[in-house]
Amino acid sequence: MTRDNARCALITGASQGLGRAFAEECAGRGIDLVLVALPGTGLREVARILERAYQVRVEAIETDLAPPEAARTIVAFCRSKELLVDTLINNAGIGFTSRFSESCGEQNEATIQINVGALVRLTQEMLPDLQARRRSWILNVASVGAYFPMPSMPVYSSTKTFVVTFSRLLRSELRRTPVSVSVLCPNGIRTNRKTRDLIEKQGWAGRVTCHYPDEVARAGLCGLFRGAGVIVPGMVNRLLIGASPLVPPALYMWFIARRWGTEQGVQLKSLHFQRNSAPSSSLA
Repeated sequence: MTRDNARCALITGASQGLGRAFAEECAGRGIDLVLVALPGTGLREVARILERAYQVRVEAIETDLAPPEAARTIVAFCRSKELLVDTLINNAGIGFTSRFSESCGEQNEATIQINVGALVRLTQEMLPDLQARRRSWILNVASVGAYFPMPSMPVYSSTKTFVVTFSRLLRSELRRTPVSVSVLCPNGIRTNRKTRDLIEKQGWAGRVTCHYPDEVARAGLCGLFRGAGVIVPGMVNRLLIGASPLVPPALYMWFIARRWGTEQGVQLKSLHFQRNSAPSSSLA
């Protein structure tokens, strides 16, 4: 049975990190959930925990988002279960740290397929159902890195720039429809012990620009439901983006290379390259 007035959010990359934080934040607001992540990531256990803790309906879809048919399968599942999704959170993303000349085609293709291809396909497949609701929302997860070319992450950084541009254009296109589109641009996210240690090594810069998953999820949903176009958690991060046109690119690329560059690449690569989940280094 479905409730006509039930809120329902579809969240990708929902088994861990920022995706799970989104799921918990939505459940705490009484919003039913459709959670998507790869098989073997503990998604069904997450669904059971949230269902018991918050007394909301939670459905889990274990699938790889990369194949073109995945988006159609997810939408068909929602329709078959009479889940009236009104909130789409495109959180799934991957990335890795490497010079482009030293990267491999599989890594680059996977990053593009998940960060761009899967996001666009799922948005397009979900859009007719979202437009049929009285009011609905789309939140795409990008990164502060979308505003700053990131040495040693050329493909990842470029995909996040695409997400920001795509979201802004879609928001404009849908401005007279029930669908509100927002894009979330976090900086570092303290998702696990290793990433917290890497952030702490950055000293003051890491402390003032990086956040915990629940903080980012809360900021994202608050901005989404109040209709903000671009959501940047943290005053310092907002100042950084605002000042970016005034800073010579060579200067901020030097700083980013020191902060996220190849010196940490071996550690970060294993953290980032997880298909269908938010990058663990929190460059989201």
